[in-house]
Amino acid sequence: MHEHSVKIAGTTLLLSVCALFFVGPVLAQHEEMVAPAAVPTLEKAIAPDRYILGPYDQMLVNLVGPESRNFTLLVLPEGDVFFPGIGTIHADGLTLAEFSRRLEEKVNRYFKNITTYCYLKVPRVFRVFVTGEVNRPGAVNISAFNRVSDAIGKAGGTKDVASARLIRLEREGTVIMIDLVRFLTLGDYERNPLLMSGDRIHVPAGGIHASIYGLVWKPGHYEIILGETVSDLIELAGGFMAEALEDSVMLSRVEGDNIVFTMAVTADQYETMELRDLDEIHTFDGLKTNRRVYVAGAVQRSGRFFLAPGEDLSDLLVRTGRLQDYADLDNVSLERKDGTIIKLNIREYLTPTSPAHFSLEDGDVLHIPAIMGKVSVGGEVQEPGQYPYQNDLTVVQYIGLAGGPTQDGSVNRIVIYSPDGTMRKADSRSYPKRGDVIIVKRAKAKIFGEFFSGLIRLGTVVVTIVVLTK
Repeated sequence: MHEHSVKIAGTTLLLSVCALFFVGPVLAQHEEMVAPAAVPTLEKAIAPDRYILGPYDQMLVNLVGPESRNFTLLVLPEGDVFFPGIGTIHADGLTLAEFSRRLEEKVNRYFKNITTYCYLKVPRVFRVFVTGEVNRPGAVNISAFNRVSDAIGKAGGTKDVASARLIRLEREGTVIMIDLVRFLTLGDYERNPLLMSGDRIHVPAGGIHASIYGLVWKPGHYEIILGETVSDLIELAGGFMAEALEDSVMLSRVEGDNIVFTMAVTADQYETMELRDLDEIHTFDGLKTNRRVYVAGAVQRSGRFFLAPGEDLSDLLVRTGRLQDYADLDNVSLERKDGTIIKLNIREYLTPTSPAHFSLEDGDVLHIPAIMGKVSVGGEVQEPGQYPYQNDLTVVQYIGLAGGPTQDGSVNRIVIYSPDGTMRKADSRSYPKRGDVIIVKRAKAKIFGEFFSGLIRLGTVVVTIVVLTK
């Protein structure tokens, strides 16, 4: 019995060695048939348990035994690998580690005392379609080591209007959102994944934007995603610099009628204050001794201003540029750091040579409101109501917009009420201002006529009473 077992073992070893001698040359011929490929540029060594195989991947197989041999295997278009003397092994969709295990199992069925090693030799090249706001939309050739940003680069890069944060990667019926800004600024590789066969990339037009300036590491203009907060923008900008005050920032926001509203945002609001299009964030400098004042509203230049020693409100108004025509100079408000609100009429501060003096403090916020852009017409007119303000229209033209005066109205008896409640007389050639209310009064002749008519009626009644009492 022992002698029989020895014969069987010897026969098996002999067959294994013979198989290697006969199959080896065939595999060597197969290796020569595989065309050499350019060596790709890699980010780092591949992970066998993460690299997904696909058609035209080339693998180096090393069989170690009585006579070691190396072979190159190619993943065929059908997704299989053909191993002469063994048959086909499915590879498409498997990781390199999974395929290595399958290959080892199959080799062990045919050969004994053989150790199998499998490595990726040359990654495959495949086509990916890139569409949308790129300079050369269409198909590009990609290797399995390329990421979404590489494909966009091969498509000529993005246009100026393109979004870098809302890119869509379509893969096997699912959509993966790509955020290249977070990849580039924060090194988040999950936002810029490796590509696979069948992927499609779409670059849409840009969305909304916000800016951050001051003491952050990367100040500038950023695309933001709906729902992102002040905290997200600070993170994209690299965070605060050491000399910045982190307890608060100043947010300037465009409200209705293009009016800029400025407010302080404290640290406990960073994660809840959602950003809007055109928002601007300014940081405070903890090392500067100069006063920082913020100006918002109906001025040519709004935002943050540093004041030199001795500068006051008059100097600040000169630096903000021309006031807008619709600025409400009588109802300006100044908010101090402690929340105190001071109401101002800034007409007397409009020239730096003005004798009026108003001292400004660090952190003050000056808001110059706008008078609403309409003129109201009422009184004795056909269609009383509000009409859009136009600076080249006279009072009589506004009355014409209101259908003209009634039979009792007179264009010679007109008064105008300003938004502050003051009244002034006007004639048909006067020009109203934004927010004014034009009132057309009844004609004097009509008033006197009704008065005398009343007297006549009253006199008739008196005469009748006298007659009846006689």
